[in-house]
Amino acid sequence: MTATDSKKKLLFVDDDPAMVKVVGKILGNALGPELIEFHEAESGEKGLEIAGELQPDIVICDINLPGMNGFEFCRKIRQSRLHATVILMSAYDENEDYALEAKETGADAFLIKPIKKGELLFVVNFILRIEHLNETVLGKNHELQEDQRRLNDNLKDIMQMNSKLESQNTQISSMNKELVERFDSTVGLLTNIIELNQSQHRGHSERVAEIAVCIAQNMGMSQDSIGSLRTAARLHELGIVSLPRDETVEEALDEGKSRPVTSHPMVAEMLLKGFAGFESVAELIRHMHENVDGSGKPDGLVGEQIPLGSRILSAASFYDHYMMAHPDSSILEVIKKVEQANGTWFDENVVSFLSGYALSQSQSSDEKTLSCSVFALKEGMVLASDLYSESGINLLRKGTVLDRDMVNKILKFNNVDPIAGQVQVKS
Repeated sequence: MTATDSKKKLLFVDDDPAMVKVVGKILGNALGPELIEFHEAESGEKGLEIAGELQPDIVICDINLPGMNGFEFCRKIRQSRLHATVILMSAYDENEDYALEAKETGADAFLIKPIKKGELLFVVNFILRIEHLNETVLGKNHELQEDQRRLNDNLKDIMQMNSKLESQNTQISSMNKELVERFDSTVGLLTNIIELNQSQHRGHSERVAEIAVCIAQNMGMSQDSIGSLRTAARLHELGIVSLPRDETVEEALDEGKSRPVTSHPMVAEMLLKGFAGFESVAELIRHMHENVDGSGKPDGLVGEQIPLGSRILSAASFYDHYMMAHPDSSILEVIKKVEQANGTWFDENVVSFLSGYALSQSQSSDEKTLSCSVFALKEGMVLASDLYSESGINLLRKGTVLDRDMVNKILKFNNVDPIAGQVQVKS
């Protein structure tokens, strides 16, 4: 599956000719010359010289080089303002935290040598996907600039709204460390990628996150553990995005059938574990299909050997998938289906708290709602469900009380990226 139709230039910097040859062959065979233009350099100094002339899109560099090492090479690349994704790599050393130092020097990712073929291809393909998304966004921005001449005052309001958002983002940036910002940014990007590739299951990841956090809070988990669980819930279907066929994706989403055979949690773990800050998230996702009776995958863990966050994620995801697959079933019927797997697939204690959550939702769902066009929205209305655009952007959350400014902005945004379907509001 190709990530993008435009050829990207990749510079590989390593003083080991055998490594250069192997990596070049792997990328050439997997992606082909129509996607990757492979270049090599045997030192950091030579790499900088080539990078200045080549202007590569991706740079992969060994840390332990003679003369200028990989960290210094990365700093100079960043100082040169070259717009390239930089990946540093090194052999594992228990006495050195190379991943953290790579992060501090400005690297986008870190790989452990010897490089595994699968991890290399996943990282490069992932970068190509992001490049493709960036190009799409740039294309959209160009269209918006063209529309600006026709929309005049309407688009001026949108620009003002963007200016306010940028101002708020600047304030947030001043209050949070760079690592936290990049982590949240990455999670958001990955969640959007999952949503864009699974429009028929839109909102699943966020709903599972809401359910999982509610259960975790009631079970007394720590705030750090709840934060990791929430991120894992948002990203737990990242591995499904990498599955090659639509029918394979559908099978993976049907947890009742695919749970014993699917490997998408391990794919997600492999994608995430190489990035600093995602270690605990990757572990929670890895074990989400373990069964409490020991019959699950991938490690056959039993009972409390399975991380509590994984047990919560397992039940929450199954519950929401079953709700989507059986829209005519009541919440009590869905809970009964989950409870049938008590003691085999699911932790009975977790299911007990899940039942409490479901019953609370059942009571709140008794509130009457109505559907209306986006043009019928009025000040004071309360959203009964999340508001999405057709491209998959989550504009407003369920429960938002609309004011006049919000209604005007929704209508203006609708001109650029139409609102998906009817809007659900509380009557």
